[in-house]
Amino acid sequence: MDKKDRIVFVLGAGFSAPAKLPIQDRILQEMIQKPADEFLNYTPEPESTKFLKSFITVGLFLLQNYTTFDCAEYKESFEELALKSKYTKLDASVLSEDAEKNELLILREKIRDCLEKSNIHVSLEDVFTSFDKTYQSREYFHRFSSQYVDEIKESITRLFVYYFSKRCKNHTYIESDYLSFFSYLKNYAPNSAIISTNWDVLTETYLEKQKLCYDLSLNDAYYTKDGTITSKSGKTIKLIKIHGSINWFRCLNCGKINIVNSSECGNYLFDDKSKETCKSCRITKNTDFLLQSQIITPTMMKSLNSQLYTNLWSSAREALQKADHIYFVGYSLPIADFDFRYLLHQSISDKAKIDVILYHDDDPNQTEKSKLKDLLPEKRYRDLFAKNHIDFHYDGFGSFFKDKLLG
Repeated sequence: MDKKDRIVFVLGAGFSAPAKLPIQDRILQEMIQKPADEFLNYTPEPESTKFLKSFITVGLFLLQNYTTFDCAEYKESFEELALKSKYTKLDASVLSEDAEKNELLILREKIRDCLEKSNIHVSLEDVFTSFDKTYQSREYFHRFSSQYVDEIKESITRLFVYYFSKRCKNHTYIESDYLSFFSYLKNYAPNSAIISTNWDVLTETYLEKQKLCYDLSLNDAYYTKDGTITSKSGKTIKLIKIHGSINWFRCLNCGKINIVNSSECGNYLFDDKSKETCKSCRITKNTDFLLQSQIITPTMMKSLNSQLYTNLWSSAREALQKADHIYFVGYSLPIADFDFRYLLHQSISDKAKIDVILYHDDDPNQTEKSKLKDLLPEKRYRDLFAKNHIDFHYDGFGSFFKDKLLG
């Protein structure tokens, strides 16, 4: 590799695999498992009332639309609790905070139990595509208004943020695979660009711990952020998160993005002790949603028209157009990512060198059946980049970058 090469790293879900983050298709299953399960095997802060309400809202929706369980009783109980809570401010004897929380905990466990027994296996892509279709057409979805569907969608998204951030928070940040990657970045590609399709905060946290300066490629006028690392050498890595991030929240009042400290984002929207407050306009709300999670959920109708995503995708396009060498790390080039596939195909030069770094399960040499080979990522890469020189590696990115460091 020529040290003058302009390098771009494209990170997919496989980049988060060593940290054992839940994949999108499994997040609902992770949500409904008992706390004793490995996924929730940590010492959490006590679950807040806000968290329980979001969980129950999502749970009731799933039971009503994707199972045969009759949950009318639970729905009625939840509505009664909401009514009691509404009058608590006027008459403290109606329902104390502890009493409300206890009732919510009992109801949550009943709903979780029903979801477990139903063995639910709903595709999140189907759920969110239905949400987006309902919102765009302003139609009803299974008796739910577009406004209520939007509330359910936001509740699911907030649960995503909660569960992903908990796992990131418990990560040790000494995993050898990541240390090899970031050591390579530091020594051989300090001015490179990283385009990440992931929501998690692993990349920026590792960059911060390795004292590497990075730029999120956002327009300064559109976001506020607590703390930053400044570069003394002038070397800055572009980190372009094209699907958003679990620690980005847009204020529905002023439109600015609030970027929250990575270790705090899980409870940021579920803290009973504080009101949702925008760091920019300082507006505060007691009820409803003020801050909206900025992650592109799994859907066939991705909306990329906001100022945020216009900036991010433009930055990604520019980085790819200038790139001499692109490393695809843990990215399988899924067909569903048609917007990103189009961007890659339009932006990457025919002369650019491409390395694709995946895992053993993706290796077409593991099967002799041509139909199975055609379903694996290598076929998609060769079809999309027919004019490029591509090398494939199937030992994982940790091994790949460790070998690169050893020369």
